[in-house]
Amino acid sequence: MKHSILAVFIASTFFGMAQKKAPNILFIMSDDHSAETIGVYASTLKEHVQTPNIDRLATEGAQFNNVQCVNSLCAPSRATIITGKYSHKTGVYTLREDLNTGGDATSAPKILQAKGYQTAIIGKWHVHGDNLHGYDYYAMTRSQGSYWNPSLAAKDGEKVKREGYVTDVYTDLSIEWLDKRDKEKPFFLMTHYKAAHGPWEYAKRHADMYKDVTIPEPPTLYDTYENRTPEGIPTNQSRIHRGDEDKMSLSYWFQFGKKGASGTWPTGNIDLKGMSAKEKTAAAYQKYIKDYMRVVKGIDEGVGKMLAYLEAQGELDNTIVMYTSDQGMYVGEHGFFDKRLGLNEAMKMPLLIRYPKKIKAGTQIDAIINNVDFAETFVDMAGAEIPSDMQGYSFWDLTQGKNSKDWPRKQSYYGFYSNGIPKHYGLLTDDYKILKYIGKDGHLLGVDLFDRKNDKHEMYNQANNPKYAKALAEMEAKLAAEIVAIDLPKELMPGNLVKEEGKEKKKKDKSKKKSKKNKTKQKEHA
Repeated sequence: MKHSILAVFIASTFFGMAQKKAPNILFIMSDDHSAETIGVYASTLKEHVQTPNIDRLATEGAQFNNVQCVNSLCAPSRATIITGKYSHKTGVYTLREDLNTGGDATSAPKILQAKGYQTAIIGKWHVHGDNLHGYDYYAMTRSQGSYWNPSLAAKDGEKVKREGYVTDVYTDLSIEWLDKRDKEKPFFLMTHYKAAHGPWEYAKRHADMYKDVTIPEPPTLYDTYENRTPEGIPTNQSRIHRGDEDKMSLSYWFQFGKKGASGTWPTGNIDLKGMSAKEKTAAAYQKYIKDYMRVVKGIDEGVGKMLAYLEAQGELDNTIVMYTSDQGMYVGEHGFFDKRLGLNEAMKMPLLIRYPKKIKAGTQIDAIINNVDFAETFVDMAGAEIPSDMQGYSFWDLTQGKNSKDWPRKQSYYGFYSNGIPKHYGLLTDDYKILKYIGKDGHLLGVDLFDRKNDKHEMYNQANNPKYAKALAEMEAKLAAEIVAIDLPKELMPGNLVKEEGKEKKKKDKSKKKSKKNKTKQKEHA
């Protein structure tokens, strides 16, 4: 009897130790965070960005320099990150579609939960549908949420309402969950900040940051777009300033239903009267970039607060801490804000990972990664089996010194389905990028070919340059092969899908009108 009790005790002790040895995973994701506004990535803004806590993850861990988004829009990117699948597999192409992960559908949180992880999502979710399977706890917003006094949906059906600045609230909720969690289990916490998404309302404590400073301009701020395919230029809604208005022309975009109006800038308008078009763009840029970096400062403080909590609890070095954004963002490059056009600033995602038990401080990784690879990596970090229907690769080994030459991803596909610019798709390699723009009727509008080695700002289209004929042919062939490799049927490609979406939307609109009419009649007869 004594021996059997001893055996049980030893077995339970070893089981507990095994559980303790599993690394925690803290996945911090901001929204629309440009890599240029993170210290370790910054070039033009290097002397002005203030992100010491985010930078710490790189200096004490790994910095990825070539991470690409496959569909640069919030909902599609987030659906891809948790499922490890491209948009045509998740069914989330724009901001309108649902993602459902119930039943046999695979997702990273479901796998980690089954592996024994305690799981939670706190902050901005922004994916509609039945897709919160695999979480022990959540407090999240289905859409953007507010920068002030946010209200979040909780798993118990109640609302979580907090006073204060949204980044601070999400940080505090994350720490509260960490403090209340089951300490015997490893945790997988996804903290999703609303920042740095528009309308860039910063915490009051940051109001005087950059007050008397002139922020350097990106070299492409006054881009004239004359050397690229005209159809590959976003509409005015993505311009920092249109040149003929006396207000911030991008402010209307965030006026909640007043689309097309000149709007009011959330932190105060600036007077552009009497300025030339160039002067207006310069002034608009200064207002935009300062507000943006003030918002980023709040994120960095939140990251620092979570790192300090984990350190105080003795858990920091047993926690894989990851920082990323759901996509890139234009912060003045090419005269843009937003993120839809598949140039470098929109496609490039920051990614920093700290885990000193396995990652050497200061590790630099230049291999091409994309956000399809995130889910597989979460699963791999937890020591679970990666499902065969996930479409990416785990990059966990790359952080530990695996030769990037053995990394299987040599190129990254991009497909954009929403509005603000023609639908387009293409392919990126270390040397080139090809983007193909599609009209409303599905025909090809134009092609851009960029030489990534010699034209890092992607200013010159070489598709019609005879010197690049071979490169163009090779990129066309690689793009065609990649479309086959990711199992993307023609009818689900950008420009083809939109026609079916339009028909389906009309059907739904008619159905809604009919339903509303019937309900009105029922009320009248009641």
